[in-house]
Amino acid sequence: MKKAGIWLSYALVWEVAARIVNRAIILPSFSGVVTIMTQQAFGSVLWIALGHTLGRVLLGTVIALITAIVLCVSAERFVGLKPWLHPLILVTKTIPNITYILLVLIWFSRETTVTVITLLILFPVLYSHLSTAIDTVMPAYLDLSKLYPERFIHRVRHVILPLIAPHIQEGVKTAIALGFKVGVMAELLGQVQPGLGYLMHLARQDVDTPALFAYTGWMILVVVVIEKGLSLWKKSRD
Repeated sequence: MKKAGIWLSYALVWEVAARIVNRAIILPSFSGVVTIMTQQAFGSVLWIALGHTLGRVLLGTVIALITAIVLCVSAERFVGLKPWLHPLILVTKTIPNITYILLVLIWFSRETTVTVITLLILFPVLYSHLSTAIDTVMPAYLDLSKLYPERFIHRVRHVILPLIAPHIQEGVKTAIALGFKVGVMAELLGQVQPGLGYLMHLARQDVDTPALFAYTGWMILVVVVIEKGLSLWKKSRD
């Protein structure tokens, strides 16, 4: 109840501010945005766009996660690999997102840009997160592995992956939220259709500020639902 009261307070402040400004093109009211979102929910355009956007982002996220896990495990197996990966991860983490988007829009077709951009941006984040997790949990296991040597594949399946599973879940939760925002931005700049970013591009062209706020509201709702779903799934497995 306390959280609901806080959210309602923010909504009330927004509503009052919008009525003071009294220009929807500058600041639409909270009630107006909710009305537009309700109208959008009963149409097919929004759901088709959301489905395509989520599909592109999830594909990029899965590829980034698999790549990060493979390289992290390989770096744990082959110690000399990690110094070679460090500069690559450092550079890819520091490149601005907008640079990735602009370059990928030049290099690839519009249909694949969102997936590629999501992969490039999420991979260094996931790799750093999982690499730190492995460095944290593995030292305690090294002495035991010397006493009871086993095949590396067996160690990966039954030791490394189970130990870092909670870190993978947390990394995925963060990655999907970031990937969804970056994916929508890529769709907007590249005018990739159908997609939520393309709908926002159309709203910007029409100077339809209430629609922009409504699409942003859907972005927030999607991220919240995904994060809550992952949290519930994690609890069910614990």
